[in-house]
Amino acid sequence: MKSLAVIVSGGTTNNFIQVLTLLLASVHSEIKTSVLFRDASLFRVTQDGMKQWTWSPEYQGQEAAMLERLKKHDLTDLQKLLSQIKASGDVKLYACSSSLSLSGLKREQLIAEIDDVRGLPAFLLEDVATADRVLTF
Repeated sequence: MKSLAVIVSGGTTNNFIQVLTLLLASVHSEIKTSVLFRDASLFRVTQDGMKQWTWSPEYQGQEAAMLERLKKHDLTDLQKLLSQIKASGDVKLYACSSSLSLSGLKREQLIAEIDDVRGLPAFLLEDVATADRVLTF
C-alpha cells in the first residue's frame, strides 16, 4: 500500500479545505495517510476553529462568493467532512505536541477526529521517513 505524510502548518480556511480535498483523494486512492497539524493549523482542529471562516489575503472581497461555491460542493461542514474521510480510509491525524504547548491549547480542546498528540521528531522518524510522498501545507 502506498503511503503519504502530510504536515499542515497554515490555519486559513482555504488551506484547510485544500488539505481536506487532498485527504479525500488519498482515501479514495487507498493511500495510507498520516497528517501532523502544527503551528496555526492547530487552531483549525478545535471545536471553535471548525466554525471559523478565515481566508488568506488573496481571497479578500471574495469570501461570500467562496462560501456559496463551497456550499455547491458540500464543503461547508468541515468537521463532518473530516469524519467521513477518517471513516473511509487509513488516515491518522495527529496534533504536534510542541505546537500544542506553544499555542496554549489543551488536548481536550481538539476535535475527536484527532487520533493522538505526537512529537515532530517521532512524526519525522516514523511517518515521513517511511512515506512514499510527503506534502506540506
